[in-house]
Amino acid sequence: MTDQTSSAEGTEAFAHLFPSMAVTKTPITETPPLAEKKGQVRLTNAGVDYVIVFRFPVSPPKTMTRSQLEMNVTEALTSTVNKVSRAGLLFQIRPGSQNGTLLVLVRCPSKRLRRECKTERVRDFLLGVRVDDIHEEAVASRSVDDFTDAERLRLVHDILTSAEKDGGADISPNVDKYVESIMPLHDDQFDHEWIQTWSRKWLIGKDDLTKIRDHFGEKIAFYFAFLQNYFLWLSVPSVLGVLVHLTHSNTLSISYSMAMLIWAVLFTEMWKRKQQELAISWGVRNCSKYERRRADFKGDKTVRDEVTGEEMPFCPAWKIFLRRALSVPGVAVGAVLLSVIVGFVFILQLFLHEYYDGPFRQILHYAPTIGYALLVPTMSTLYSNWVRVLNNWEMHKTETSWDRAYTQKIFIANFLVGYLSLFITGWIYIPFGDHVLPYLVDFNISHSHQKVDFQRLRSQLVYFVVTGQLIGFATEMLLPYVLARVMPEAKKITDKVTGTSEVAPVDIGVTSEIEAKFMKKIHREVALEEYNIYTDYVEMVIQFGYVSMFSTVWPLTSICCMLNNWVELRGDAVKICKYTRRPAPLRAEGVGPWIGSMETLVWLSSITMASFAYLFHPSTDIHSPYTPIFTLLAILLSEHFYVAVRLAVRSALGMLPSWSDLMVRKEDYKLKKVWLERLVRNKEEYDMKIEEFYSGDSLYGSLWSGTNNEVQLDGASRWVEASLKTN
Repeated sequence: MTDQTSSAEGTEAFAHLFPSMAVTKTPITETPPLAEKKGQVRLTNAGVDYVIVFRFPVSPPKTMTRSQLEMNVTEALTSTVNKVSRAGLLFQIRPGSQNGTLLVLVRCPSKRLRRECKTERVRDFLLGVRVDDIHEEAVASRSVDDFTDAERLRLVHDILTSAEKDGGADISPNVDKYVESIMPLHDDQFDHEWIQTWSRKWLIGKDDLTKIRDHFGEKIAFYFAFLQNYFLWLSVPSVLGVLVHLTHSNTLSISYSMAMLIWAVLFTEMWKRKQQELAISWGVRNCSKYERRRADFKGDKTVRDEVTGEEMPFCPAWKIFLRRALSVPGVAVGAVLLSVIVGFVFILQLFLHEYYDGPFRQILHYAPTIGYALLVPTMSTLYSNWVRVLNNWEMHKTETSWDRAYTQKIFIANFLVGYLSLFITGWIYIPFGDHVLPYLVDFNISHSHQKVDFQRLRSQLVYFVVTGQLIGFATEMLLPYVLARVMPEAKKITDKVTGTSEVAPVDIGVTSEIEAKFMKKIHREVALEEYNIYTDYVEMVIQFGYVSMFSTVWPLTSICCMLNNWVELRGDAVKICKYTRRPAPLRAEGVGPWIGSMETLVWLSSITMASFAYLFHPSTDIHSPYTPIFTLLAILLSEHFYVAVRLAVRSALGMLPSWSDLMVRKEDYKLKKVWLERLVRNKEEYDMKIEEFYSGDSLYGSLWSGTNNEVQLDGASRWVEASLKTN
């Protein structure tokens, strides 16, 4: 193989990783993947695009002999690398850091990359996604450094995961035997520059988001764009909240509640316009129309698609509907169990903190906190795993459908954990807490309960907004840092004590010192957890709920969340670069179903703020028999106000010119103009060829030589005159 990147530093040391005989069908004469910096050619990760983590058991089960296990592993590995080879990709196999792990290093030749780019552009053109040109020469003339890092990795990921009939390798983690994951490698130089740049910046600009999009893809870029936009929008309620806190420290402000409801509606509606503009700017509008079939969806049989003519797995609609209907009770059971745990811990905390004054009070004071820390995260994890099983059982055909359903289920769990105790405090404990006292007397329980007001709800909200977010930051950032330092040393001590080791020698298959260093980098990244964007999104959405639904209780909620999000922007960048695997770049045209979750929270805020504003108003007798009726009336008025504000905002935005709408119309006009010009040009060329063809016929020449209309009419007139004279 002729490698054209020998000028890059260190390239020669890795030339042996991809010999030409790895794939005999595709000759390689291209440059390995480059960084996306314009005007600078830089080799990244020795040309390795992806690493397929192949993990197998080292001890056979009781029903299998060691030779049978070895044969199964060998067959599975052979099947995997043959798929890679047939897809036109190069590969090298290296051992992992632990026994039972093999790493398949995958590289995509430029010729194969351009072919995949052509396929994607034609598909995007048919679906209405913006493209520059779909002609063969336009794609063929593209140099490797014209592809951004994210674009290249996305195309290679498509090759690895698409069906074999489409030219792909059809490899899916946890579907193909022993294939644990498919992961790209971090670009250490980009990661370092990204962290250094953002640590010195107060605000994140559009260019910064574009760099993220070019490196990590649109899905990750949309998260950071949303977080940055949300951070900036929090400045308005932060200023208002400080003013209200100074003027209404012991009461609730109805005007501030109405202002927060208007702000929440404006934010969600403006973000929908903002994400549409970003989708146009990044060239991913309508990209969600292309929905690849999930590898897990097998169907009962295969049928021919009426539109494309392809053979597709088919499952009757009634069966899919039945499964999804039956999963609802499963989700409900999980949600009820989680609610019971959260409610029990909270009620126990209230009892021990507010009422109980008996023996061991100081010790029992910490019991609910310990129980919450142990039970709630465990139950949340169990719930997440449970709904993932249900989601897979529902037979979703596409990843978009699967993501939407899973997001809704995950939102339910975090909604209960984040808000249930606040609802219990505001709607049950404060209005009816005094009714518990007679029962305590009946059971001879000593107590020191005092009358409570909304300050109890405020202190609880402060815990979630301040203490809870600090704990979350420590768990998300500090704990991985400590574990990364402690766990390797603890593993060495354990192996030394037990006399065993699961670590494989790192020098097996390594031919040079520089390759050994590179393999250590790969081993380190393989040991990291996969990045879970659901966790980051749900954290921000739940925080948005605190701001929109409960700011009236504690007006400083917004400014605390704003400060947290400034740190969160940079902390998430560090987390992606240092503590998780690099996510595969994926296209997206927005934040997906999370915008629906936020709109639900905005609607709920019209209920919570109205009820709190009335219940905790100084003039309200909370124990009056008319209080529930007037509370419901306040909620009804607030909901109507919410509907009116939303209609007014949408109508106003509909009348304002949108940059995205203008760009769509310009693109449509430009596209139609180009194709009309091509059509006219092709028609003129066709007419010229027809004339040349007919001119070779003698009869045609004599018949059509005279084409002057006046001459023809004069001749016809003479014929008519002659005909009349003869009669």
